[in-house]
Amino acid sequence: MNSTNKYGLIYPPFLHKNSKVAIVSPSGRIADDLLQGMCKRLKNWGVLPVCGKYADESCGRFAGTEKQRLTDLQWALDAPDIDAIFCSRGGYGCVHLIDKLNWKRFHESPKWLIGYSDITILLETINLQGFASIHAPMARHFSESREEDDAMIFLQKLLFGEDLKYRLPAHSLNRYGKSEGILTGGNLSIICSLRGTVFDQIRSGRILFIEDTGEEPYRIERMMYSLKLSGILGELSGLIIGQFSDYTEDLLMLNSVYEIIANTVAEYAYPVCFDFPVGHVTRNYPLMCGGKYSFEVNADETELYTLCTL
Repeated sequence: MNSTNKYGLIYPPFLHKNSKVAIVSPSGRIADDLLQGMCKRLKNWGVLPVCGKYADESCGRFAGTEKQRLTDLQWALDAPDIDAIFCSRGGYGCVHLIDKLNWKRFHESPKWLIGYSDITILLETINLQGFASIHAPMARHFSESREEDDAMIFLQKLLFGEDLKYRLPAHSLNRYGKSEGILTGGNLSIICSLRGTVFDQIRSGRILFIEDTGEEPYRIERMMYSLKLSGILGELSGLIIGQFSDYTEDLLMLNSVYEIIANTVAEYAYPVCFDFPVGHVTRNYPLMCGGKYSFEVNADETELYTLCTL
């Protein structure tokens, strides 16, 4: 049974033993051994993974042609016996698909969609349909992480309907405060690419989380200023700064990436936390996009948890 919180977003049914789940590759191509590793981990959870017909296809940098990727994703969205959709990896390619999807059958049998990076596009598209989605690890993490990996443990708990509460150590750049709001966000470059489109889910009163990889510091500042000049940064109820990876600090920018971001939002009053474990890193904690969260930052810690009982 679906559950609807008082803010109108619907939580698809949570998983249970022998739930059938799909693995699809809507973006970049993925190695078959990583798909098999993901299947093995999911079986250990007690669910039944089924790979899309074209999940291990390759066409240039993509996991198959646009038609093949669309076919697999549409199958997973439509299938009434599928309870969750795991995306195998990000990369690039979801933008080819989002305006071609048919949502009629998904509304009849909604399910969780899980992924991050380029999959941010799909997470926001699911939210646009009125359903929550999950920003969380994909095939490589499933295949290569240890059994006791905390991100994996948290994701399993979340998908099986357990409430999660994160408590994290203080950071010197944090801004104190407490707020509530719908959580949205993901990859910063993807978020900025969706601004001004119908798929943009950054709205007034939301708690935004951001992360990215391989972006130069000046480009990160440019994207932050794009959000600032659009007016939306001033309308948030909270900001969560995740991990920025695979880049080198630029001394000519005069500030670190975290300091650049802190300066960009210095004039606002809402709580801000830095160094949250989310992004293209091993500690990539699952976050429910479209979930209602409480967010508190104080001198001792940051606390983030869902307000609606799962």
